[in-house]
Amino acid sequence: MRINTSTPLILLCAAAMLLVAPTACTDDGTGDTGDTDTSGGDGDGDGDPGDGDGDPGDGDGDPGDGDGDPTGDGDGDPGGVDEAAIIAEAMGYQSWVLINAAPFMSAGHDGGMATVNVWVPPDLAAQYKAIDPANPMATEFAEGSIIVKEHLDDMGMPAAGTIMYKGPPGYSEGSGDWWWGMGNVLGGELASSGPDLAGCIGCHSPQTTTDWVFGVPPADQNP
Repeated sequence: MRINTSTPLILLCAAAMLLVAPTACTDDGTGDTGDTDTSGGDGDGDGDPGDGDGDPGDGDGDPGDGDGDPTGDGDGDPGGVDEAAIIAEAMGYQSWVLINAAPFMSAGHDGGMATVNVWVPPDLAAQYKAIDPANPMATEFAEGSIIVKEHLDDMGMPAAGTIMYKGPPGYSEGSGDWWWGMGNVLGGELASSGPDLAGCIGCHSPQTTTDWVFGVPPADQNP
């Protein structure tokens, strides 16, 4: 009688495979292929749960750099505005409507020593002119609204400026959804920009009735 000695070996191998198999593939329904990143990832090691945004599963769309910026460009801007397009539009502000009849001193710029002009696109002129700082009526600017405050030098020539641009709803709660830029507006070279410029926020935030905009007294406006 011949004894088949291979049968115990086959059974031993099968048992070993059963012990190893649970750890070979997690298959927990999250799309994680067992890369042990604990984020429900897609197996590529980036912690991304497989939706392609590079977000390590915390739901903010941020590709893991912690700045809350889903664009991944590292500027800390939560997205929603095209800064290059804003600057390009603002560079042509001198073809817009000049609100004030004559340059005036702006209390909120350069310690109140800045002489400025206010420019807005034609489709925004009526809304801006309706703001009377002495008797403000409620108004809200639409997404895409843009305002340039031109700073003049001692010769009355443009030296610098500031841009206000209204982003989409929810763009930046702390700035009333406004984006700011400061610098050489005509030349398209800004020294600082974004929704979180503390000086701009501190000055404009009290103007809640007029959506953070000061306006120009009617008597000082261009007709």
